Amino acid sequence: MREDRTEKHIFVLYLILHVNMLPSIALSPVFKGIDPDVVGQLLDEAGYSARQYASGDVIALKGSRLSSLMIVAEGVVAAETADPAGKTLKIDSIKAPALVTPFCLYAPNNVLPVNIAARTPVVIVQVGRDAFTSMLMRERRLLENFLEIISSRDKILSDRVVYLAYKTIKGKFANYLLNKMETEGMSFRNDLSQREMAELFGVTRPALARAIGEMCAEGAIYVSSKNITILFAEKLKQYAKN
Repeated sequence: MREDRTEKHIFVLYLILHVNMLPSIALSPVFKGIDPDVVGQLLDEAGYSARQYASGDVIALKGSRLSSLMIVAEGVVAAETADPAGKTLKIDSIKAPALVTPFCLYAPNNVLPVNIAARTPVVIVQVGRDAFTSMLMRERRLLENFLEIISSRDKILSDRVVYLAYKTIKGKFANYLLNKMETEGMSFRNDLSQREMAELFGVTRPALARAIGEMCAEGAIYVSSKNITILFAEKLKQYAKN
């Protein structure tokens, strides 16, 4: 009797997760443009699994092999590593319904370069690599979406490497603004939040906020909410040069 109750509990949990997750998962960039019913069918045929994690739980450790595509169905996870002193460094914040380190899945050395930890209560959906490969071969739009995600991620990592070359926060932000100026002119709306820019530059948000305040006080830029106006481009070039 106890075994029957356990099996029933697992089945009910599966139904709850299945019904609640699919609308969220269907919004994932990897399923963009694909009918939600088709997404559900693809996942069912792939034999996906789902697991819940509490805030603070370690989902996967650095150095472990990534043999499944991982999708954050609910919540937020962090990609983290540690410096030589043992201090935890957050590399990325991954919110539902995004993929977790998809660029590792098909790498020859498919090991995680970071720890993956839950920052809120999380549900992770996993699809085995072979099953996901079959999904890619069957659904062309899925393949295009996945390649777009990988390409975009490579661009983000390349940008971060570029910003590492600048020693000061003002230099990093000045380079960012000068690049925006080339395509959008002297006044534009900045779509990135300060937190997102801080992560891109590899600095803390308070430090970036101080640097932006100083650049405003020095007459280089004017900032109003998300709108930025470049007042003195030569000053920005000087920040970037230094």
